[in-house]
Amino acid sequence: MLKLNEKTPFLTELDQLARRTKSPEDVLMHMKEEDLTNLLSASFVHVDQEKAVGTGESILPGDVSGQLVLDRDLGELLLAEADRRGTSVPIIYSRENGNLEDFHVLKASRGFFTSQKGRTTFCPVQASCEGVPTLIAVGCEYRRSDVLQPRTFRFEDGSELTVERPMHSLVFPGAELQEGDRVSMSGSSGLIFKGELEARPSDIFSLYDLLAECYLESLDTHGPAAAKHQLTSTAIYQNNRGFLTTVASSHEFQGFQLLKNKAREIAALKVFSTAHAAKTMALTKLFASDIAVVDGHIHIDFKESEYGLGLLRDERMWNQADDIDLMRIVFLGEGVIGPGYAGYKDSYLARFTDMVYDVFKVGTGAVAVVRLLCMPYNMIFHKTFDSAKFSAKYGLNDKAVADRVQVLAGESETYHGCRGVRVTVQREDICELWCEGVIQAAMRAYNEGVPVQVQVLLSMVTFPQEVDMFITTFEKVVARYDAQAVARGISVMIETSGSYHLAEDILDLSGDRVQVSGVLFGGNDFTAACLNMNRADSAASIIPEYIKLNIMSASPFQHLNEQIVGKAIVQTLKRTVILQRGNKRDYLMGLGGEVAGSWESVQWLSRHAAPHGLHYVSTPPDRMFFSLMASAQAALHTVYC
Repeated sequence: MLKLNEKTPFLTELDQLARRTKSPEDVLMHMKEEDLTNLLSASFVHVDQEKAVGTGESILPGDVSGQLVLDRDLGELLLAEADRRGTSVPIIYSRENGNLEDFHVLKASRGFFTSQKGRTTFCPVQASCEGVPTLIAVGCEYRRSDVLQPRTFRFEDGSELTVERPMHSLVFPGAELQEGDRVSMSGSSGLIFKGELEARPSDIFSLYDLLAECYLESLDTHGPAAAKHQLTSTAIYQNNRGFLTTVASSHEFQGFQLLKNKAREIAALKVFSTAHAAKTMALTKLFASDIAVVDGHIHIDFKESEYGLGLLRDERMWNQADDIDLMRIVFLGEGVIGPGYAGYKDSYLARFTDMVYDVFKVGTGAVAVVRLLCMPYNMIFHKTFDSAKFSAKYGLNDKAVADRVQVLAGESETYHGCRGVRVTVQREDICELWCEGVIQAAMRAYNEGVPVQVQVLLSMVTFPQEVDMFITTFEKVVARYDAQAVARGISVMIETSGSYHLAEDILDLSGDRVQVSGVLFGGNDFTAACLNMNRADSAASIIPEYIKLNIMSASPFQHLNEQIVGKAIVQTLKRTVILQRGNKRDYLMGLGGEVAGSWESVQWLSRHAAPHGLHYVSTPPDRMFFSLMASAQAALHTVYC
């Protein structure tokens, strides 16, 4: 029996930091990733490992409980009913495979696990980026049945709902879990249990989470200009004031804040946020702030220059069924949709603008890197997409829709297929529509007093001509809205062999109003390009054996492959330094993807890539402190070890 809520040496060190009997450098020198995991993640109070029914590989830590949901339709039904009742429903979601339509349920789940082995396949990536504790490679079999049986689900307010559903189940060695069973999963240890285990939340993360909710309430009530000044007047703050002031006054939090500030001071890399929602942007803003208790109230010193939006993946915003359909209609185009297309196009623009504005209005700090249209066609129109049902719903010609979907969804290669600039060079209308949405959102926030510096990020770049064509369209939109004040520049993703080999040609491009002035190395896709491995297939067919044979030390989609991918990153940085000596541009160089939140990878990048011009890594808020501490520790080890 393990007791996971006892005071650890790391907590003792935080106490010593607050009392000024130990220096932040001393703690940073020898702290471990597990120390932060235990501090910032919810953990079960008592765990009997022998009672686990299954195990998997951790993607994002955190110990959670809920009722098992194996069917998307059931998940959506429960979420809709919870919304109608004004409450929430604790579910643990599990799917063997998934697509864009799973995103809504994933986002609202307490935890997610799958038998899939690929770390960067759709559902694991989406869940972990939403801060949902996630496991992959769980040894279980999914069984589906048409036999209807009643299942009762309990909501957070104590109310219940009984539904008749087909009896789906998960079969583990020696155990079976049925849909609706209460289960507990540890995103930290990888263990899955039948039944509900008591968990202790992280006080520090709970403080940040509640303050983010307070900020958003203040933002909605008082607007961007007054939001930070009115935060303590919100209902959420008033209802939680005692907890917030107690935690903020604790030596544990004060020591952590001293550690965080010292890490930011000495780290070789800045750590920006990968975010696509107001809540995650609010968390990012608070992580960079100093929080104290003054006269019995929370006082926050916001530091706008200390954080940034390192990657906004706009495809992650489209998670509601009607929104997804709207996006599908735009991609099908006027030739398929017919006379009503103009109306749908206007609706798409209005919806997209609102979604981006919701993020911008929180404040994006030093920069807002917004990525262009990166959802693969075969995710938008997945294998089970019912074109006849879709056509009937919107009064469309079924054959025209089916024929077009067959073309769009026919790709066998998901992530190196037709997305990003490969879409916009063929559909200038979509390119212009997307640019309008981003610029309108930025200008709306800017006119409300929120400084926004948009750095558009072009994905799947292979040829300089693709970038040139985008610049032409983007400049036209910037001029139309007189938006030079918010248009910082253009970044390109280095994630294809073409963008790597032609980096100088691409990075030297310029228009009349904007220049190419940045790079983001795509942690997943550049790895796939360098190693010529499919991110999903290789997790089962190549990587496990290569690790056993010592050809690889770990999955290259989990930890940066230094031998090939790391070398290519450093070479690109060196080439960019030579280029900027000639064209005198300041390039913003970053790296995203799952490796940007990997402790070992960030340490390697801090030692080997930062000296040659890598400025930042971008990772979801749940991993930001990890990357920051890892970079700071690498800086100290470089000097003292």
